[in-house]
Amino acid sequence: MTSIPYISWLGHGAIDIAPPGVFTDAKASAFVIDADKEAMQSLTDTLLNAASDGSVTYEVAAHHAMFSFVDVAQSTSGTENVGWLPGREAAIWIPLIERHKGHILKTRVILWAPYIFINYAMGMVIGRETWGWAKVLGDLEVASDNPDNPQFCTTTTYFPTMAKDTQGVTAPLYRITAGSSEPAEAAQTWHSGSDAKDAIMARLLGGVVPDVKELFDFAPHVPSVALKQFREPGDTNNACYQAIVHTPIEVTGFHGGGFLKGDYSIEITTCESHQIVRDILGKEPGAASTTVPVKFAFWSHIDFQTLPGDNVIVRC
Repeated sequence: MTSIPYISWLGHGAIDIAPPGVFTDAKASAFVIDADKEAMQSLTDTLLNAASDGSVTYEVAAHHAMFSFVDVAQSTSGTENVGWLPGREAAIWIPLIERHKGHILKTRVILWAPYIFINYAMGMVIGRETWGWAKVLGDLEVASDNPDNPQFCTTTTYFPTMAKDTQGVTAPLYRITAGSSEPAEAAQTWHSGSDAKDAIMARLLGGVVPDVKELFDFAPHVPSVALKQFREPGDTNNACYQAIVHTPIEVTGFHGGGFLKGDYSIEITTCESHQIVRDILGKEPGAASTTVPVKFAFWSHIDFQTLPGDNVIVRC
């Protein structure tokens, strides 16, 4: 494709700032659940493989999904002098195997987030326009917000039913709470990204075949992909641009981490606009909500960057 210079709005109310995104003093919590591989594959086929020309395919790597919350003290651009903002993000991640037809050495495991929520508009716009991450605005609560009633909660706008006469609701979409113990950081047991990767992979991939385990190499880079697309204004059933974008996340500082104590569960609100239970668990949701036990949870305190990345496939 011919390169076209980007027209920057910097100094004129710009909201899409150039990467890399630099995130300092980030406290992350993650909750891994047992999930339905066939359901997640169907979701992957619908929202990711459908954008491929067949040269690259994505296959769900494990019977697990991960809910994450990240509370960042400072986020900014590494290349443009604008300023910084605090920010929070929550996401639901699926591990995928990326296969390149005719290029077996390019095979790798990546992460994909079909659901991702953020609490500041600049981060939402940058994530969507630069990389294609499906970010939407949400109000995110972490355990430290209310020590007397600690929880992790994603509040956003959803639609109980998908119909023209349905009014949107802004309310908790899912919340994570602890049972027998309060959610708190366990004693620091990891002192590097490699320590964290090894410990997490040992729990996550205990039943996965060895050749798949070797594809997981998440330190210091975490490979992820997203579908980036824009509608054709004259024909909204078509895209004027569509691509699968690789967005590596680089851990630049590791300040500690470990497994979280306690038994956690995730309560997911039933609604047609966010069919998380069908997409991830492969079953019908409860009338009002569905509760899912957490297999294990962990925390980390890191600095990281979202690097510029590159296109895996461009179709338009």
